[in-house]
Amino acid sequence: MALLRSRRTMAVLVGVVVVGLIVSAAAGLFQAFATAPAVPPLEQAQGQQGAPGPRPEEPPAASALGEAPDGLSYSSGENDVYCEELECVRLVRVLTEDGEPTGDTEATVQDVYDHLLADDWLIMLPEGVESPDDVPLNQTVLTDQEVMVADSSQHEDDETPAVLMVADSTRSGS
Repeated sequence: MALLRSRRTMAVLVGVVVVGLIVSAAAGLFQAFATAPAVPPLEQAQGQQGAPGPRPEEPPAASALGEAPDGLSYSSGENDVYCEELECVRLVRVLTEDGEPTGDTEATVQDVYDHLLADDWLIMLPEGVESPDDVPLNQTVLTDQEVMVADSSQHEDDETPAVLMVADSTRSGS
């Protein structure tokens, strides 16, 4: 107990504690650098000027759906393209020929799907499903072997148009 009252012993004890904290912090910092996640190539290229990196390919244009069914039209702009990693999709609004929402998005999507199926598009069945009748409309995906189309509409709201998500089927994992 007498040693703890000495100034010299207290100074040595404080020094040992401070050195211990510094060594512990340094070890933690080096360990954090050693286990840092690798930066994906796309993010690396964005951080380095002039370094070309892999870019997501443009999704198919709305024209890949062909001509719209009678009384309907397709509408899609540059703001309707969404990319994630190396895959992009395009949202295509299905409107009347006057550019107005149809009012019944489910019937509109069904009309478009029937039109595409008549143009030799195929239904992509989920794993374990044997019949297209077992798949609800909002989960049905059509393909022409190059382009995939899926319903992306908000069916609860009559004021919003029917929306189809169009993607390149050869680049997706399906």
